[in-house]
Amino acid sequence: MTHPQRSAVDGVLAALGDPTRRALFEAIAAQPGITTSQLTSRAPTITRWAVMKHLVVLRGAGLIQTMATGRLRRHYAEKAALGPLRDWIGLLAG
Repeated sequence: MTHPQRSAVDGVLAALGDPTRRALFEAIAAQPGITTSQLTSRAPTITRWAVMKHLVVLRGAGLIQTMATGRLRRHYAEKAALGPLRDWIGLLAG
């Protein structure tokens, strides 16, 4: 089966397939503007560098946007990026 937005679906699934990235995305969606430090404190079992690498993947999939505010990096969910995934699931569930 081919779908015109298949690559977008693949990117979102790949990014959210990791439980740590999924948790980070959920935290960002729940608290727009959350900083990297705040995200790191919520995930004490991984390093700041690991959090930053996960954020790069989420950003690459179009799931988050990061804005610099002085020395802080604030993260915002791009919920519209979930649209292709929602549409794909709708095709399968319909």
